[in-house]
Amino acid sequence: MKKKKLVSALALTLALLCAFTLGAGASSKLQEIKAYLNADITVKLDGKPQSLIDANGARIYPITYNGSTYLPVRAISNILGVGVGWDQSTQSVLLGKQPNGVDLIDTYDIYHTEKRNSECVAGQVKTADEKTESISGITQSHWIYLNCAWGAGITVSYNLQGKHDTLTFSYYSDRDVVLKVLGDDNSILGEYAITGGEVAKTVTLPLFRTKELKFEVVANNREWPQVRIMDAYLDAEQ
Repeated sequence: MKKKKLVSALALTLALLCAFTLGAGASSKLQEIKAYLNADITVKLDGKPQSLIDANGARIYPITYNGSTYLPVRAISNILGVGVGWDQSTQSVLLGKQPNGVDLIDTYDIYHTEKRNSECVAGQVKTADEKTESISGITQSHWIYLNCAWGAGITVSYNLQGKHDTLTFSYYSDRDVVLKVLGDDNSILGEYAITGGEVAKTVTLPLFRTKELKFEVVANNREWPQVRIMDAYLDAEQ
């Protein structure tokens, strides 16, 4: 529990100073600053002093800048036993266990959509070049998008060929809706009453080797909810 609290605190209150090459030199958003290595600062975990070590095993120290302390993320992650990595394509520091399953959106194409009136639309946005949005404070550009109104429903279907055991994904809607995840013969694999505007939630559900995977959204009123299915991975390690 203490480790989780410290990870959360670092993520929320400390800028992540990476002790490995991030490839950030090509960024046009870099701002030069004047900061100080501060060897007088001691980092303690559960009351015990810790040594900060970089990827090469060399001793490193916190940095002080404008009255704030910045800690090297790799060294802190090693102390906590939390995985750390770098995604050059998205310029993202990756903490914790990363999904290593099969990316649903990249791997499978939508083979069927169904809408209960002509007002509904469905689609996919795959790359940041097409569209990005901030959802629950996180920039997203990789989702299944569903939109529907007037109490009607809309579905998006994938043919998984019975190859997968689990699905992990996050969901978000700007309006109140019901999201169902259906398998073969419309068996219900998961059902979620989403409150509009709430922080995106992540769930994992068993697929029972279903051949068909279907996401169904039913609007609760005459508004136009915009539903996103994000970070959808098949057979990801938990």
